[in-house]
Formats: sequence, structure tokens, C-alpha cells
Amino acid sequence: ADKNGYISWDDYRLMALRTTFQQNNGEYNEDIHRKYLTHSKQMWESLCSDVGGNKDGKVHFQDLVNFLYELTSRTRHFEELPDFLQNLAIEVFHMIDKKCDMMWDRDEYRFGSVIWCYVTELKEIDKAFESMQSSDDRKRGGITLERFKELVTEFFTSLDANSPSRNIFGPLDPNMADEILCRAAPVC
Repeated sequence: ADKNGYISWDDYRLMALRTTFQQNNGEYNEDIHRKYLTHSKQMWESLCSDVGGNKDGKVHFQDLVNFLYELTSRTRHFEELPDFLQNLAIEVFHMIDKKCDMMWDRDEYRFGSVIWCYVTELKEIDKAFESMQSSDDRKRGGITLERFKELVTEFFTSLDANSPSRNIFGPLDPNMADEILCRAAPVC
């Protein structure tokens, strides 16, 4: 969240606060915030358990990348992803599913992309959404939770930089990956 190359409990606390406002139409609600803080704490502890942290209780971004790279050879299904990734993905899905119909349509994907990504063109968002849709998704009018789980699994396990799943959390240009990793991780 603060782009310093480390993931910390503060990043997860900020995510809980953002989620509180997003889920409550821009209003703060202490009960909702407490619920998201509890959930965020569980995700944070799972991340630290799986990836490890330094003496200051922070996880270096590069350590997370290395951990995710190791997942590519042994993970084929959503349920095989670490708990912190499963929980984060499900939270993101529900946060963006404003209609609560267990599916993302184009407008909901736009909403999520604008909130979380550095995107300036609506056509870029729409192109990313279209690239992820299967023919069944198009018939249904969006991406269901089950399809979302497939795309999330592919996102975290595929070595194909051009996989449509790269856009599941918003448009991602695979040509920018090295630059993003180096900017986020001071070791480059």
C-alpha cells in the first residue's frame, strides 16, 4: 500500500479501512471495520507464516515474488493456494460484486480496476475484461465466482505473461512487470 518494497501489518490495516468504506457506500462503520480488521489480521498472519518476515515483522516484496514463483510448479487448483491468497481473492471478489449476484459484470470490473489499478483509459479496462471472458462468461453476462477462482489460480501459477488471467485484478501490461518489480523492491 505504501510502495516501500515491503508488506507490513500497516498495509493490511489500510486495506481493512479501504474495504470498510467501499463496502459501506463511503461511510465509516465501526462494526464493519472491526470485521475487516479481524479478517485482515488472519490474512497477514497467514502471509507471515507462509512467506516469512524480517526482524521488523515485514515481508519483502521480492520474498513474496519468490514464494509465488515456487507455487507455479505445485499448484493447480484454487484450494491449493495458500490461505492468505484465497482469502484475499475472495475478499476482492465480494468487494467488487456490488450487485451481490456472485458475478462480475463489466461495470463492476471497471469499478474495481479504477479503485486498485493505475489505469487512465476506460477502453483499456474494457479490453482487459473482454480478454478474460470465456464464451460461457459472455452468455452469462460476466465472470462468476467459480470462474474468478480459476482465473486467480492461473494468475498466481501461470508463467505465461500473456495469459488473460493477468488482468483479474485490473489491467496488467506484462511488458511492465520487470519495471514494477524493481520499483517495488529496492534490491534491483
